[in-house]
Amino acid sequence: MTLADINWPLILAGLGLFLFGIDYMGDGLKSYAGDKLKDIIDKYTSSPVKGILIGALVTCLIQSSSGTTALTIGLIRSGLMNLNQAVGIIMGANIGTVITSVLVGLKISKYAVYFIIIGAFVSMFSKNKKSKYLSQIIFGFGCLFYGLDLMGNNLSMISEVPEFTQITEFLMKSPWLGLLGGTILTCAIQSSAATIAIVQQMYGAGAIGLNIALPFLFGSNIGTTITAVLASIGGSIPAKRAAFFHVLFNVIGSVLFMIVLSPFTMLIQYINSVSTMSPELQLAVAHGIFNIVTTILFFPFINKIVVIIKKIIPNHSKELQMDLSELDPHVVQLFPSHALAIAKNKILEMGAITVEACENVKEYFISKSSTAKETVEELENAINLLDKKISEYLLLISHEQLNDHDSKEYFADMKSIKDLERVGDLCINLTQFFEAVYDEKDDFSSEAKDDIIAMINMDIEMLNHAMVAFDKHDLDDIIYVDDHESNLDYYNKKAKQRHIQRVTNKTEKSVIVNSTYVDILSNLERIGDHCQNIAESYMLEEENFKPDYEVDSAFNQ
Repeated sequence: MTLADINWPLILAGLGLFLFGIDYMGDGLKSYAGDKLKDIIDKYTSSPVKGILIGALVTCLIQSSSGTTALTIGLIRSGLMNLNQAVGIIMGANIGTVITSVLVGLKISKYAVYFIIIGAFVSMFSKNKKSKYLSQIIFGFGCLFYGLDLMGNNLSMISEVPEFTQITEFLMKSPWLGLLGGTILTCAIQSSAATIAIVQQMYGAGAIGLNIALPFLFGSNIGTTITAVLASIGGSIPAKRAAFFHVLFNVIGSVLFMIVLSPFTMLIQYINSVSTMSPELQLAVAHGIFNIVTTILFFPFINKIVVIIKKIIPNHSKELQMDLSELDPHVVQLFPSHALAIAKNKILEMGAITVEACENVKEYFISKSSTAKETVEELENAINLLDKKISEYLLLISHEQLNDHDSKEYFADMKSIKDLERVGDLCINLTQFFEAVYDEKDDFSSEAKDDIIAMINMDIEMLNHAMVAFDKHDLDDIIYVDDHESNLDYYNKKAKQRHIQRVTNKTEKSVIVNSTYVDILSNLERIGDHCQNIAESYMLEEENFKPDYEVDSAFNQ
């Protein structure tokens, strides 16, 4: 038999179905669970041990260590998780990937077509959203194993090819090349699960031996880090640090196991001799031992590794870090007034983050820096999360017996949170308007730039004074915000008139600037309105509190 006799299109089709099945099933699981996965990661990762357990659990559910790492990086970027917690989740995610190789080892491929049929029919005839997500999970599960079956049936013939036999004999003498091969293959197909499945199929067919299969397995763990590395390129410093740890963890673990390859091979052979497991399941066990032992070896050095990573990848800007553990529900029942004070401190933190978001909007407008734009997005995400967490905490407080002063404090807090959240949305609106102009290689006229910068500066000053008014109830700050809000409205009106004049005179030639400029000014003016609401939050009566849920603009998030 020659290489030409093997049905390579079917092997590639099987690989494609396998990758599609994993991805489709993972998307279905994430949709079925909604935001629960992110909430689980957020809530139960107060220590590295919990992080490892949650990382393994979430990866088992979504069938993607890269997906778990992406969720984790999102929480790091929001300031709701530190690198110490994140490394636990990343290590746990590696353990969670074992579930795919275990499923492959259980040889349930013969039932794959039934999963595909059930998933397809449920998807076609069900109108319930949850049922459709469930059908997506079932269909993806079926595709995964049907693709595996296609690969396995055709890969089994490769052992009869003389050239392949020569390659395996060479690899037996050079296991480090097997490690490199596993790394390259996984980088190419972007899935360690697929690489391990291919190796399992070939090992099960007798095409390769254990001393070749294990180095490929270790290499797949190095190759899988390419996803995190690619995702971190051009990203934030926390994202780069998490990706760097992912690479460090897998490279060191793989090298250590390559050093003890002979004794590890003997251990797996001993396990094989005392069990009745299939060859595929034997490799799944080896994969599990590799990830668990590597995690145990790394665990005592987590804090030191984090320090080293921070030195290797320094952050010259201020890192966003929030501690929401202070929002303790037990304090609410014992001391509602103290709980309100805790909530207020968190709102002041939220205000500082919102000011920073406005400053980065200004930086993006002036410098067109992608880093500034990404920072706005990270800060707005943090603002949304704080809005959710503080609102939930205040809701618990509202169930307690509050005196008149505390009731007024409660309503002022609730109103201010919503206003700060709206300002965060408006910051995103502005960056999207600016991005739309810059993507077209256009720019604003110098006069238009001056008007926008002047209004952003007014908004930043007003927001700073509004937060002082919210904190100290100082009348001078309230008057300052009220006066400047009137000035902002007047300036907005004049800026629009100047813009109309430029359009009439055709000095503002950019079509996209002409179509978005008035919206930009309106968004800046609305920020001023929310600043005034925050400054006057303690002056408004309780019955006047009506949450404003209107959409601020077409770009509102």
